[in-house]
Amino acid sequence: MGGTQSSSTSTSSTTNSTTTAMQAQFDAQVSSFLEHAKHEFEQKYNTPSKQTAKLEDFILNRTVGTGSFGRVMVVSHNHTNYALKIMEKDTVVKLKQVEHTLAEKRILQAIKFPFIVNLAYSFKDNSHLYLVLEFASGGEMFTHLRSVGKYSEDQTRFYAAQVALAFEYLHFLVLMTLDSE
Repeated sequence: MGGTQSSSTSTSSTTNSTTTAMQAQFDAQVSSFLEHAKHEFEQKYNTPSKQTAKLEDFILNRTVGTGSFGRVMVVSHNHTNYALKIMEKDTVVKLKQVEHTLAEKRILQAIKFPFIVNLAYSFKDNSHLYLVLEFASGGEMFTHLRSVGKYSEDQTRFYAAQVALAFEYLHFLVLMTLDSE
């Protein structure tokens, strides 16, 4: 009987060692990814962007939202749909949001993460600022939740993991701080 217990303890110890080694390897890969992402972010953030498109390059399809500064439209360019955020310059100035708007653009041009909508193009004309972002056709999470009523446990885990990973990325870039620190 003593041999069985010893064998069981040995197997448990080996399993724990393997799990610890795998966790350490995973943690190292995550740290490496985040360090590379931060370096890439800082390079892009500190590089002035150029206008890479103009309004005439896009087919305006429909308005999907309006806000304080302007509206968001679904547009097409080279057979790809995008979300075009159109901001009125005079409104941005009147609401004293120039610095905030410029920071938003610089951050969007620099971030690159699978669970965050990425900036594809940015440009301006005499009266508007334009941010062209990847279009997420599923809509807002809360709109979707309202229509289904309740997420399953698996769906909740899936969405929570995506949000947590996006927060981890933004926190690592020091774009978002957590209250506990």
